[in-house]
Amino acid sequence: ILAAGVAHEINNPLGAIMALTALTLEDVEDDASRENLQVVIRQTERCRDIVKGLLQFSRHSKVNPELANLNKILRDTLSLVTKQAQFLNVNVEINCAPQLPPVMADKSELEQVFVNILINAVHAMKERGTITITTRQNAPDNSVEVLISDTGCGVPPDKIGQLFHPFFTTKESGHGTGLGLSIAYGIITSHHGSISVESEVGKGCTFKIRLP
Repeated sequence: ILAAGVAHEINNPLGAIMALTALTLEDVEDDASRENLQVVIRQTERCRDIVKGLLQFSRHSKVNPELANLNKILRDTLSLVTKQAQFLNVNVEINCAPQLPPVMADKSELEQVFVNILINAVHAMKERGTITITTRQNAPDNSVEVLISDTGCGVPPDKIGQLFHPFFTTKESGHGTGLGLSIAYGIITSHHGSISVESEVGKGCTFKIRLP
């Protein structure tokens, strides 16, 4: 509740800063001044993304579950994100179990989880490599699993435990808000599922999502 309140309060002045800076930029001809104003816009956009992440983080407990086809949700998500320029040199391999049982889930929230993980994977591979997506049924407890693997830089063992912490990021300063994976964690746990990651430095990461 506090995060949502703060985010809403910050949103309005941020919008005003962006609008006024953009208007000023149109009237400025000096290259140095234009460059400074462009930095202001970029950093304000970053603040806006953090605020958006805070709002998403505060809302993840509101789940509207229905019977859902996990394979279809994954394919729908891929059809959206793979059209982005950053996926141009990324190969996506899909191994979906044909008889995967449905899950009780909020489709839009699961799409958000998959988008966050896929974008994270592309950044880890510096927009070049292979993402492998696998779905399967876990017989012992009748759960279903989604595995998303990348061929990126991987995460050091001492950082693995922090990946799902809010605002933690392995990206360079100014890239990403550090909220994507914590939002994914919140969504999956609100679905009574689990999310974990295995990684080897220099060889990539595998995210495993398990849903009842």
